[in-house]
Amino acid sequence: MDLLSLGLLVAVYAAVIVRQLSGRGPTVWLSFAIGGFATVAVGILPLSGAEGAIAEAAPVLVFLFALFLFAADLERAGAIDHVARWLIGRARRAEALPFYLFVGFGLLSAFLVNDALALLGVPLLLVIARRLEMDAKPLLLTLAYAVTVGSVLTPMGNPQNLLVSLSSGLAAPVAVFLRYLLVPTLINLVLGGWYLSRTYRSLLAPHARAFAEVRAQAPPLFPEGGWRRRLAAYPSLWLFPVTMVVIVTVSITSVLVGGPSVPIEVMALGGAVVLLAASPHRTTILARVDWSILLLFAGLFVVVNGAIAGGVIGALEGLYPIPAPGSGGVGLLAITGTSLGGPQLVSNVPWVALQIPVLHGLGYGPGTPLAWVALAAGSTLAGNLTLLGAASNLIIVERAERDRIRIGLGEFVRHGLPLTAITVAVLLGTLWLGL
Repeated sequence: MDLLSLGLLVAVYAAVIVRQLSGRGPTVWLSFAIGGFATVAVGILPLSGAEGAIAEAAPVLVFLFALFLFAADLERAGAIDHVARWLIGRARRAEALPFYLFVGFGLLSAFLVNDALALLGVPLLLVIARRLEMDAKPLLLTLAYAVTVGSVLTPMGNPQNLLVSLSSGLAAPVAVFLRYLLVPTLINLVLGGWYLSRTYRSLLAPHARAFAEVRAQAPPLFPEGGWRRRLAAYPSLWLFPVTMVVIVTVSITSVLVGGPSVPIEVMALGGAVVLLAASPHRTTILARVDWSILLLFAGLFVVVNGAIAGGVIGALEGLYPIPAPGSGGVGLLAITGTSLGGPQLVSNVPWVALQIPVLHGLGYGPGTPLAWVALAAGSTLAGNLTLLGAASNLIIVERAERDRIRIGLGEFVRHGLPLTAITVAVLLGTLWLGL
């Protein structure tokens, strides 16, 4: 094992841990970007090796880029704000509001990267909290927990799911995720919404009168009139759902009837290209893309490939507490358990990036889909255990602090720990049964 490669890997991940715990130091994306450059500069990988690593990351980068374009235009159209206000109108009582927000934002996060949805949801919930004259924390925590639980469902829900789906070798990742994760995710959305409604009931009940006024102003899901102008001004309103339907349909068809298997990043990029061609505001859309996330993935792939080239990943395989394929429930528990713990140190995306080559080295591949969905779902649900487990949590906390609202680690864990226990139990039970 190359000690230089090990030292660089440790240094990059240590910087991430320090940032997670103290909020100081370079951002996560900058740590990996610097780490990627250093991997080449000190000779761990040649320039051609770094180019190969970025080429390997290309499907992830392309897919995220396409989703960020859609998210930017949907935000510009006010679509997320509109749907959220419509959801609020579904709740008949103030105490039921967390249930509808949890289920609604959870379902949205399955098809729109949860980090982007978290960023878009915070300002809306802050406005709602002010109108209800209540503490915004219950609503913001509901948002944080919801985008974690709901994003488990598809490869489009979060970056770590996308990383697993495109790097594991799964032939039809969307179909595989739906096959194993549809039932537990739907159950968890209902149970999680019920749990939070009971948890926050005493905080919301005193605001019944103000809530009735807010609810009365909730818009219909589909406003009357003006649709031709809306669809022309904001093409994402029809292109995004059409693209998602195409991705899901093609993936399922390729499994059920042996139809053509088109990479999901190609279908997503196709929809995004049409969006840019059809939109009169393409420059604004491009300006709103979260380029830092794309740089994070580019640097992450270079750093991890440097660790592979230096023999670090190979050395980890012998120390890893996961048995080889064929171990049944023991392997499932081990993968899920480590996926819950690891992200608390380095967040879920960097953790998953390290685990994928380790699992490949242990013999896991396209023929072991349960292992991969356990890695994706476990590392995602880990985000509800502590604030440090998911980038979406940190986005919500940082945005709330701008309004002088501080969400502490203790209060997040107090409600997130039981929720994590519930959702992980449902996940393991359904995966064990093969649902």
